[in-house]
Amino acid sequence: MAGPIRVAPKRLLSGLRAPVRTIAIVNQKGGCGKTTTAINLAALSAKRGSRTLLVDMDPQSHCAAGLGIPEEAIEGGSTSVMRGEADGVDPTEICWEIGHRFHVLPSTVLLSAVEARSGDETIEVQSRLGTFLARCRGRFDICFIDCPPALGMLTFSALRAASEAIIPVETGYFSLKGARRQWSTIEALVRRLGRPLPRWIVPTIHDPASGLAAKILETLTQEFDPHLAPLVIREHESLREAASLGQPVCDFDPGGSAERDFAALLDWMDGLPQPELGAARSIAEVPASRAGEILSRLRTGQNGVPPPAQHLEPLHAKMAPVDQDRDYGAVMTTLGVRFRQPGRPDQILAVCGDFNGWSTSATPLRWNTAANAFEAVVPLPPGTYRYQLVVDGRPGPDPFNEDAPDETGQERSATSTVQVEPAPSEA
Repeated sequence: MAGPIRVAPKRLLSGLRAPVRTIAIVNQKGGCGKTTTAINLAALSAKRGSRTLLVDMDPQSHCAAGLGIPEEAIEGGSTSVMRGEADGVDPTEICWEIGHRFHVLPSTVLLSAVEARSGDETIEVQSRLGTFLARCRGRFDICFIDCPPALGMLTFSALRAASEAIIPVETGYFSLKGARRQWSTIEALVRRLGRPLPRWIVPTIHDPASGLAAKILETLTQEFDPHLAPLVIREHESLREAASLGQPVCDFDPGGSAERDFAALLDWMDGLPQPELGAARSIAEVPASRAGEILSRLRTGQNGVPPPAQHLEPLHAKMAPVDQDRDYGAVMTTLGVRFRQPGRPDQILAVCGDFNGWSTSATPLRWNTAANAFEAVVPLPPGTYRYQLVVDGRPGPDPFNEDAPDETGQERSATSTVQVEPAPSEA
């Protein structure tokens, strides 16, 4: 494998600058396959054509070691981001290009000093990774964050920047006990975020021939379903050999059983509804009293105005043939409101509404290959929201959630509405 090279600065790509899908890989226990999972998911994602960024937030710098990056050659990386030294710096100047469409933001041991900071400065530091990734919009399609084996400030910063999280858990007895504690601890961190964070446990280093491993897997299924991925990453000698040579397994043993395990995990993740991180932050990061005030002003038209609606018939004409069995439109899920629409992969779809200031680009719908549809999941507080569907820049009512004509026969509204009910505990 060719050695890593530094990346020359590039111009931002033109077009819609969608948020980077960001997946934090977290476990406070070492030896669970966390870094192996991060490296191989990222490498396989790039191999499939996605512009992929792997961020190492572990001061031990295991991602660099596992990808053949010389420790003495690393300058800055995630350490400079968390120190605030990367503000205004082109993101590509502190990343390493490992392969085609595959970049790494490596760490150094100096990152551990950032963890020790406390007080008011910590709040600013916790936001730096998310700010950096926001500047990566248009350059990368997906980002994986390898978290340190501790649930401290660096991990919280990663969760704050993430749209999703996966928790690798080895199918061994002590790992099961740790998974229970870990899940409750991560739940506490998510509550501090003030917004939902979809997260799943992924069984790793699994020995199919072990009766104990089978029992542990059964217990994980009973205790954590539906938060458990419906697959396992088996124990493979090729993973250790690949890491020792500084290669991902898809390069070391293409098409082998280890690559197939990670391919199955990536396929499953690609089929998940993807939460809209930007919309979640725009509401959740505002204090509750301010959020209520802003939402009230938006709903009454004092802030944000819906764009002029286009004629509905041309909008219908741009849509793809419809599978009548699909739940299109706006549907409540445990993660938030899921907006799903038919279409073609070459189209650009979004939703705008009084939850995002009627921005026609702030809440894009991403193409979900497994569902053969566009999707976005937007966590919203209880209330009634108006919105429009935006197809290739043209806003109009959602054809699968149209307001019915009133008793006088007046035309349907140019907007659609969705009602978010409070959770049973909030009612």
